[in-house]
Amino acid sequence: MHRIVALWAHPRSRSTALERVFIERGDFQILHEPFAALYYLHDKKATAVAANLDDSETCDFATIRDRILAAANSQQICFKDMCYYCHGYLLADEPFMRRLDHVFLIRDPKPTIASHFAKNPEVTLEEIGYERQAAVFQAVSELSGSTPPVLRAEDLVSAPDKMLHDLCARLGIAHDPDALTWSAGEREEWKEWQSWHDEVAQSQGIQVRESAYRDTVDNHPKLAEYYRYHLPFYEQMARYAMNPASNNSDGR
Repeated sequence: MHRIVALWAHPRSRSTALERVFIERGDFQILHEPFAALYYLHDKKATAVAANLDDSETCDFATIRDRILAAANSQQICFKDMCYYCHGYLLADEPFMRRLDHVFLIRDPKPTIASHFAKNPEVTLEEIGYERQAAVFQAVSELSGSTPPVLRAEDLVSAPDKMLHDLCARLGIAHDPDALTWSAGEREEWKEWQSWHDEVAQSQGIQVRESAYRDTVDNHPKLAEYYRYHLPFYEQMARYAMNPASNNSDGR
């Protein structure tokens, strides 16, 4: 059996850029949001806006989980996903939880929520993502007896080599600085969510991108409500974020 790295994110957290690093490494098979079909097609919790999810395959939790486990029989796996897609099923499946190497990526909720709303004006409270992510983070911490790696997107952007070096040390894999740059272009892994990943597709590495949004948590009542609700869950995880200024890579 080979390792399975789970990159747990919330939408608009720069998680696809982190995934792109793992693609560039070349030593992991990449699975892009495998549990999205569970949430949007099987459980029909919300509408998958601007997505092209494959509705021809069985997409219950057990089937998707078993596909991931089967893939790990032949090579290392890295999947990037949203905790809200599967958190209830995941928390009920302790053996699968223990099988994964968990990584959590978070970003300041203010730009994240504005960016999400700009992409999907129908975004629900749950789809903002922090609450379910924090629940999985807490469960992983309790199961393992230690704090899993937590990265801030802002630190990943400002110090990519340092943050990836420290993350790789936490995971027990070699750091590959060359994986921090790549050729621009779409990826087959992103075909179901292609329009959501324009910026990273156009990029050639992890870089600062500043965007202005008409609707923000400061001027839109619904977004302000979303921000107030999810901020405590973000802060809960941020307390454990890896520090780019520290020589200690345990995140504390």
